[in-house]
Amino acid sequence: MSGWSSDFEKQADSSESGASVLEAGITLLKSPGRSGSAKAASLLQPLADEGNSRAQLWLGRAYRDGLGGMEKDTRKSFQYFQEAGGREGMNPEAQLELGRAYMKGEGTDRNLIAAYMWTALSADKQGSWTSDAIVQRDDLLNRLTPAQREKAGELVEQLRSIYLKQP
Repeated sequence: MSGWSSDFEKQADSSESGASVLEAGITLLKSPGRSGSAKAASLLQPLADEGNSRAQLWLGRAYRDGLGGMEKDTRKSFQYFQEAGGREGMNPEAQLELGRAYMKGEGTDRNLIAAYMWTALSADKQGSWTSDAIVQRDDLLNRLTPAQREKAGELVEQLRSIYLKQP
């Protein structure tokens, strides 16, 4: 095990800060050529269970892509993206991932209208993901028929005004 990874794991073990634990778990998942899935999951799962949308997002990515040696499970991945991107988490990166999952049928049925809805919500927010969300949204828009575009637009507005409205 390399020194920096070992040091980071020790920091995560001794840290009381959720942010430090979160970053340690993400770093373990991103570590090339190592199998840090068990340690990463042990760090991220409690945070995800408490509703931390970034932990949910990264567990979703880990299960989808096999990060850190995690066994791939697209259904579990989709569930994490739903938790992170939906009403509880409202994480725009997770909303982009939900759009991608619906677009490709990863862990759920393929549904271009749902893909557009979640991607459009993500594209509304500013962040490192925004340009990807805009490209994906525009690609999806070109795949939809005029009737589907109209329905998707209505559903996006409903999501914004009712489902995702802050209490």
